[in-house]
Amino acid sequence: MATAPMVAIRAVRHLYGTVIPREEFPEAASTTFKAGAPVVAAAGFINEAGADPALVLGIATKDGGNKTPAGAAAQVIEVALPEILFMGNLSNAAGTAVTAVADRVAKYGLAKEAVSGKWYVDKGEVTTLGVTIWNFWLQDKDVIGDVRGRVIFSFRSAVCQASS
Repeated sequence: MATAPMVAIRAVRHLYGTVIPREEFPEAASTTFKAGAPVVAAAGFINEAGADPALVLGIATKDGGNKTPAGAAAQVIEVALPEILFMGNLSNAAGTAVTAVADRVAKYGLAKEAVSGKWYVDKGEVTTLGVTIWNFWLQDKDVIGDVRGRVIFSFRSAVCQASS
């Protein structure tokens, strides 16, 4: 059993083999989120989503610009759609969650680690179910049993702000 480092969530594959959709959006004023944060659009600008978000437009590819006024900085996001697979850590509030075979095809929420500001799939959140785990990040050796192991997941269609 190993402890995986916290990584920024990022898109890794499109299920149909096409390109991962990316789009540029203007940021809300004074955004300070980290790369890998789920973002949501409101009033024409994007900002970091709240814990266990009901909607996600996409994943930020860089840290927020922390500029004013709104629109002074722009952000390229990887669009959250059910057919896009993302990679991130599977953890919990204590940072002690361990990957298990039963996590495959499990549904969990999302949360942000307080210290690093990085987001993760929250194994402790089984009420607000925003993502579905597909598999484990198989480039990690023996990922089953790892603390904060890395997983491949998709956003559930009800959470995807860009879905109709």
